[in-house]
Amino acid sequence: METKSEPRHLDFLVKTQLAIEKIRIATQVRNSHLHLRGENDPICGELQKRVQAVEDFVDETVADTIKNHPAYDWFSQIKGVGKENIAKVIGLVDITRAPHVSSLWKFAGMHTQDGKAPKPEKGKKLDYNSTLRTMCWRLGSSLIRARGKFYEYYLKEKNKYQMRFRNQGYKIVPSDKLPKDKKGRKYEPKGILSEGHLDNMARRKMIKLFLSMLYVAWRSQLGLPVSSPFSIEHLGHDHVYKPKDFIENA
Repeated sequence: METKSEPRHLDFLVKTQLAIEKIRIATQVRNSHLHLRGENDPICGELQKRVQAVEDFVDETVADTIKNHPAYDWFSQIKGVGKENIAKVIGLVDITRAPHVSSLWKFAGMHTQDGKAPKPEKGKKLDYNSTLRTMCWRLGSSLIRARGKFYEYYLKEKNKYQMRFRNQGYKIVPSDKLPKDKKGRKYEPKGILSEGHLDNMARRKMIKLFLSMLYVAWRSQLGLPVSSPFSIEHLGHDHVYKPKDFIENA
């Protein structure tokens, strides 16, 4: 099989894209606050226009650049994978440094620590890329909204979680029904699970499967070794999923 190479400058373009996005949002927020107070700042207004123009240029460049990505033929056929969302995932990853899918999961903050999703700890350096983690969640939301094959997987896993916890005697309640502690923070008492918590568990598993399929499609095209089977070894399934299983009408 003919191998492909990585498109040049994608990592730089994506990091630039994210930096410009922050500036654009900051100017939008300032202009909105000024508008609410009946004030106007011509310089801030002009800055927003110019930043938006630069952002549009970078977005268009990124959209063209990812067409040359080794895994483009796969992810471009996945319902819910927009060019901007996928770029902000792959542009932050060096797949050559991920010998196993678990390596990619850890870098994206999708691993577990003591059986739970990792959380930031004050004074302790993160062992994952927090920006990539955010972009993965953003992509996950897009996959769910698109109601494609990854959405179908998400629904199946969500149903499994519901059955598992109910069989264990848990009561599943809406998040707004959770009690609050003395500081006003919501918490889950023993035997109670919020619908939001359960939903996040299913979303997280779907994102991990997406990253697994991306890992296979990407490294295969680069001629790099691919560990397998992912669904049995890492996700606890008795079915081995392949990237092509999630292509619409495949």
